[in-house]
Amino acid sequence: MTPQRVAVKIFEEAGRAETLDLEPFTPLFHQFIQEASVPGLLIDVADYAHVPNGPGIVLIGHEVDYAIDSVGGRTGLLVIGKRCGDAPVAESLRDTLTKAVRCAQAIEQDGRTGLTFNTEEMEFQVFDRLAAPNDQETCEALQSTLQATFPFLAEGAAFERTSGDDARKPASVLARSAGKHDLAGVLAAVGG
Repeated sequence: MTPQRVAVKIFEEAGRAETLDLEPFTPLFHQFIQEASVPGLLIDVADYAHVPNGPGIVLIGHEVDYAIDSVGGRTGLLVIGKRCGDAPVAESLRDTLTKAVRCAQAIEQDGRTGLTFNTEEMEFQVFDRLAAPNDQETCEALQSTLQATFPFLAEGAAFERTSGDDARKPASVLARSAGKHDLAGVLAAVGG
């Protein structure tokens, strides 16, 4: 499986989907562009805060997008790796998770949003229905790849298919690690 787009969502610690103030993310994401604070060639910021359970504020890049996302009623940092080329899915997921953790660290270190992240649960998605249709076989392959690629998910982790049977949705797996890892620990585990 060599998808062109993969995604990782790291959930917010407090679970404030309805009450999280998205306004501070627009200037923060503009600052990330100006200072090259997070990986990737960053282009613009889009405000979708008016969309209920939607993409929130999106930092658009050439090969990666960052978003404070509330899809599914759970707020988190959604990072979409784009233009993966011929890279194997494991490499694309590792690169995207590395970028997600670095962005989460930058958001926490800035402090103006008050957002902190919980790495006990992360959602992994494959946004390429041609290379990876949303079916049980793809989700099982994704789970196997996650276990083989990320040591902190190899033992004791629980996995749940979150995409349902809707063929229009991307294949998606929620991973619950056996222990709590801080962002720096996850970054070290993925070799970032």
